[in-house]
Amino acid sequence: MANQTSNSTIFDEIESIRKKGVKYHGEGNYEDALFYFQKAVTQIKSIAESSDSRRQLEYSIYLAMAQSYLQKYQLIEANEYSGKAEKLAEKLEEVKISYCFDIQGDCKRLQSDFMGALSDYNKSLQIKLKSLGSEHLDVSESYQNVGLVYHNQGKHDEALKEYNKALRIKLKILKNNHPSIADTYNNIANVYNRQGKYDDALSMYNKSLKINLTQLGDNHPSIADTYNNIANVYANQGKYDDALSMYNKSLKINLTQLGDNHPSIADTYNNIGRVYNHQGKYDDALSMYNKSLKINLTQLGDNHPSIATTYNNIASVYANQGNVYHRQGKYDDALSMYNKSLKINLTQLGDNHPSIAITYSNIGRVYSDQSKHKEAISMYKQSLKIQLSVLGRNHPDVAKSYSGLGNVYLAEGKYEEAISMYEQSYNILLSVLGHNHPDVTKSYNNLRNVYQAEGKREEAISTNEKSLKEKQEEQEKQEKQEEKQEEQEKQEEQEELEEQKEQEKREKHEKQEEQGEKRHQEELEEKEKQKEQEKQEKQEKHEKQEEEDELA
Repeated sequence: MANQTSNSTIFDEIESIRKKGVKYHGEGNYEDALFYFQKAVTQIKSIAESSDSRRQLEYSIYLAMAQSYLQKYQLIEANEYSGKAEKLAEKLEEVKISYCFDIQGDCKRLQSDFMGALSDYNKSLQIKLKSLGSEHLDVSESYQNVGLVYHNQGKHDEALKEYNKALRIKLKILKNNHPSIADTYNNIANVYNRQGKYDDALSMYNKSLKINLTQLGDNHPSIADTYNNIANVYANQGKYDDALSMYNKSLKINLTQLGDNHPSIADTYNNIGRVYNHQGKYDDALSMYNKSLKINLTQLGDNHPSIATTYNNIASVYANQGNVYHRQGKYDDALSMYNKSLKINLTQLGDNHPSIAITYSNIGRVYSDQSKHKEAISMYKQSLKIQLSVLGRNHPDVAKSYSGLGNVYLAEGKYEEAISMYEQSYNILLSVLGHNHPDVTKSYNNLRNVYQAEGKREEAISTNEKSLKEKQEEQEKQEKQEEKQEEQEKQEEQEELEEQKEQEKREKHEKQEEQGEKRHQEELEEKEKQKEQEKQEKQEKHEKQEEEDELA
C-alpha cells in the first residue's frame, strides 16, 4: 500500500514536470520544453511498476518530445520519439498510434516526401475513423493534414476538398464561433491566396479573424497569425503599405505575447523584409532579414528550412541590388551584388539549382553589356547546363539562356550561331506560351532582326509568314479548346444541378421519414397513455369495490 502511495506521488510529480514542458512548448520555447520532458523521462524510469498508468504517462511525454523536436526541425529526433510513443501505444489504445503517425507524416511532409506523408496521414485517418467514428474532431484534424499535403503539392482543389471535410465536422460538433473553425477558415484562405483568389482569401481570413477576436481577444497570437496572413495577401496584390500595416499589427501582438526571440517574430521580420525588397528599400530589407536570421539561428538551429529561406531572401536582395546597378550602368557594383547572391546560394542550394542558373544569367547579361563576350558566353552556358539538367529542355528559363547567348553571338557578328540560339529560344517559348505571349513576339523579332542584319530578306519574310500562319492556327486551336471547356463546364453545372435535386429529394424523403417516425412515436405514446389511464381507472374501480364490500 505504501509503495502504491509512493508511486502515485511520483506520478503526480512527473505529470507536473510534463505540464511545465507543455507550457514552454506552447510559448515556442522548445529548448526549455525538451528540458522538462527529458527530466520527466528520467524520473519515470525510476518507477519499477509496469502498468497502463505508467505507459500512458510515458507515451504522453514521448509524444510531446516528438512535437517539440518537430518544431525545431530536428526530424530524426522527432521520428525517434514518435516511434517510442508508438511502441507504448501498441499496448494501450489503438487510437494513440494514430497520433504517432501524424507526427511521422509531419516529418515526411517537411522533407517534401509528400507520398510518404499522405501514407502516414491516411493510416492515422483510418485508425481514427475505426476508433472514434467519422464525426470526431480528431478525424477532422486528419483531413486537415491531408489537405495540407495537397496544398504543399499545389493540388488546390484536392486541398480544399479535404479542408471542407474538416470544416463540415467541426461545424457539426462545435459552435460556429469556435477557434478550431477559425483555423480551418484560415487554411482554406491559404489555398485561395496560393490560387491568386485574393478576394476569397481575404473573405476567409476575415471570417477567421472575426471568430478569434470574439473568442480570444485582440491580443492573442492567433490574431497575430491572421493579421500576418492578411498582410501576405496584400503583399501579393502589390499593396505594400497595407501589407506593412498588417505585419506591424502582427508584430506588436507577438512581441507582447511571445517575447522578442520567438520564431513567429522571425517570420514577421522576414515578411516585412520581403515587402521592403519589393519596394526597392534594400537596406531596410537586409536589416529585417538579418533580424529574422538571428532569432531563427538561436531558436531553431542552422538546419531548419527557415534559415535557408532567409539566406535565400538575402541573396535575392543582393540580386535585386545587382539589377538596379546593372540598369544604372554600374557594372562593377552589379557584379559585386550578383556574386554575393551567388556565394550564399551556392552554400545553401548547391551548384545545380535553378536559382544558381538565374544568377549566372544575370552575371552573363552584365558581361554582355560590357562587351566581355567570352565571359558572357561562359556564364550563359553554365546557366544553361543547370537549367537543362533540372528544368528540362522545354522551360521558359532555358529559352532565356538561349536568347542571351543569341544576343552575345549577334554582338560578335556570328549570325549563324545567333540564329541557332534564337530559333531554339523561339521554339521553346512558342510551345510553352503560345503565339499571343509578349515573350514569343520578342523572340520572333530577335530572329527576324538577325536575318535582316545578315541580309537574308527572304528568310525574314518566310519567318514572318510562318509566324502569322502559326498564330492563326494557335488562335483556332484556342477557340476550340474554349468551346470544349465551355461545354464541359455546362455539363458539370448540369450534373451539379441534378445532384442538388437528388440531394433535395433525399433530404425531403428523410424529412418525411422523420415526420412519419415522429407521428408513429406519438401514436405509440398516446396508446401507452390510454393503457395507463385505463389501468388506473380499473385500479380505482377495484379499490372502490373493495371499500364497498368492506362497508357491507
